[in-house]
Amino acid sequence: MPPAKKPASRRRSTPKRPTAKDQAAVRRLNKSLDAAQDALASLGKDVSKDLGTGGRDLYKNLQRFIKDARRDSGKLSKALERDIERLQKRLARGPQAKTSSRRTARKRPARRSTAKRSASRR
Repeated sequence: MPPAKKPASRRRSTPKRPTAKDQAAVRRLNKSLDAAQDALASLGKDVSKDLGTGGRDLYKNLQRFIKDARRDSGKLSKALERDIERLQKRLARGPQAKTSSRRTARKRPARRSTAKRSASRR
């Protein structure tokens, strides 16, 4: 009987946008998530046979958490990039004059006159 085939290791998908545009903090986060994913994979090779049911469940939950964190960091990177582009466009347009935004005078609450106050103290 031939040995069982090992599943091909999944390559992490590279972002569609160049990484040079990513923020430094997001790049550091992605690097840390890569390291955590690699460490978890090597731990799984070493310990997965010895784990009980509860340990396997925890291992799977941790894998899922890291996978979701990687996906969400990509979404965060794209959202930050869109926000930065939007702000740059807004700054390039310059300040816009506000023509119809007149403030109305605020009415102050009625106060007692000083004569009534001094009379009530007596």
